[in-house]
Amino acid sequence: MNLTKTIKVELMKYKNSFIIYVLLAPIVISCLMLNMDLYFRKSYVLSKYSKVINDGFYALIIENHLALIWPLLLLLFIILISISIFYIDLKNNCLTHLFVSPLKRVNYYLAKWIMVLLFTVLVIVVEAFLLVALAKIYNLSNNLDIELMTRYVLLQILTSLGFISVQIFLFSIIKDIGLLITVNVVAICGSFLFLRNPSIIKFNPYLHFMHNTPFSDPNLLNQDILWSIIYMLLFTAIGIAYFKHQDIKEV
Repeated sequence: MNLTKTIKVELMKYKNSFIIYVLLAPIVISCLMLNMDLYFRKSYVLSKYSKVINDGFYALIIENHLALIWPLLLLLFIILISISIFYIDLKNNCLTHLFVSPLKRVNYYLAKWIMVLLFTVLVIVVEAFLLVALAKIYNLSNNLDIELMTRYVLLQILTSLGFISVQIFLFSIIKDIGLLITVNVVAICGSFLFLRNPSIIKFNPYLHFMHNTPFSDPNLLNQDILWSIIYMLLFTAIGIAYFKHQDIKEV
């Protein structure tokens, strides 16, 4: 089975699954927080960043990113969606079937990576539309900079590549869902201790989301994008190599 057919099979698995609720969760949470923030604190939000930004739409992007923890929501979403798509296979013994069948493990691994990326891109794009819609509803600005939003979307996607690869790699070596969650919780808690250390952030895929706004320091942003791509290539290569030679007893 080639990669295209494998991806189609993956999509069929999720059609009637709980994945839709995983996709909706970060958007619903973000929408609620944004609405509450703008309803009760609109004037404060507009004045909060007035010393550096004089546009309400720009202020909303920064508020969403910094005060309303969108990077953390996106981080948790990628972890949850990665675990969910593998949980479905574990529950249905699909991995056991894969390991004893002539199906190419590389295609399976890449299909999982592509699915997590597609779901991540979907959530990021929907969040961008949500920001534009709320800026219009609350009359924050007459300048809804679509070019800026497009850049914001691309920056989020680029800084998520390495983290997605790390998550797929983790599943290739850990098949216990509880242990996977534990590893990620420990990694997040440990990573956040270094939030104010740029020299550490660039090496930590859990923190690459921190500088992915169009208003971030270009040097820090470029470093995070570069390392995200490096981690994508590195962990995908290592993950595929390990997964190809994994024994069925390890499932």
